Amino acid sequence: MNNKKTTIFQKYKKSALITLLVLISLGIGYYVMSLFLPQGLEHRTLRTDSANNEPSLKNIGKKWWEARQLIYHDIPARILFSAPSSTNDTPNKINQAVWHEFDRVGRIFNPFNPKSEISRLNATDQSQPITVTEDVYSAMRISQHLWYDSNGQFDPTMWQIKRLWQTAEKNQHIPDGKDIAGALQWTGFKKIQFPDTFKNTILINGHPVKFDFGGMVKGYAVDQVQQILLNYGVAAGLLQLGGEICAFGNNNDTPWRIGIQHPKQMKKVWGVISSKNSIRVSTSGNYRQPIRINGQSFYHIFSPETGQPVSEKILGVTTASIDGKETNARLDGIATAITVLGALKGIALAETLKIEAVILYEKQDGSIGEYSTAGLSGYYKRNKD
Repeated sequence: MNNKKTTIFQKYKKSALITLLVLISLGIGYYVMSLFLPQGLEHRTLRTDSANNEPSLKNIGKKWWEARQLIYHDIPARILFSAPSSTNDTPNKINQAVWHEFDRVGRIFNPFNPKSEISRLNATDQSQPITVTEDVYSAMRISQHLWYDSNGQFDPTMWQIKRLWQTAEKNQHIPDGKDIAGALQWTGFKKIQFPDTFKNTILINGHPVKFDFGGMVKGYAVDQVQQILLNYGVAAGLLQLGGEICAFGNNNDTPWRIGIQHPKQMKKVWGVISSKNSIRVSTSGNYRQPIRINGQSFYHIFSPETGQPVSEKILGVTTASIDGKETNARLDGIATAITVLGALKGIALAETLKIEAVILYEKQDGSIGEYSTAGLSGYYKRNKD
């Protein structure tokens, strides 16, 4: 999903000595809001020199550091962390390590890059056992659990279907049933097996498959980057990659706040999830990049059963782990599955899996409806304006 820009609003409150930062995640159209900074602190820039071209790191006061840039084809990414008490160059090293990790994960999982591991996997002979790296094997295992948990509604073998509809948009011609049936032969995570006798090895039964982990890999990248921060001794921070957000540790004794964008009025916030505890959020929405063919709009997420775009009536899905114990990779995949299932079945899946969710959908009269899980009571507040 492409992302064009990031917008920041700041408000200063002397009584609380904090700054309200609002980031727009345009790829999925959600805002990130966090209360964390004392007022009036000097912004000092720590320059970094790296072949990976990581962004400059800013000291925003009281051992808090921040950096941001567009990655993965213009998805807004941001890191914010409270530096551990150690040598002066530790924040610089953390900054370099974080952006290197984002880059490393992207190079592994980008199916459009012929040099990526996923592209090589898609092109290899799949009649024999295939050994993959630890990252791909981990993503496979996470996907296996998501596939079971969602009764097959999350499936990372939909690459041929995605390519079919991308070509259809380019040619402005809706695929016919025969084309879709042909592409579906290359799908089906049930074909993937994990033999215990070989480390990091998969078996593919039947017709070869083509992998696309776009439904969970941004969440996986955030999980990996958080581990980098933890390894450096960072006790509090916020990570954002598009709509994937991980906020952990003490936010200067103020809540972490994640805002959900209004799906039809892009400059408005629909509601806010807030918690003083660690919190993880994943989002998915259709109002940024629908597929358009001959004046018709189609969702960019597809049903593993039919190969068709799912209902455009689902305007946005937010999944959340209020205690921060669920991984972003799983939240990302569950948000994708909920989008495929639809509002009622989706909210039931969230309740079953014991994760929180807000689902926005379009009613018959064109107004916006909402379902949210009971566990969000006390953490989620709808904006009334």
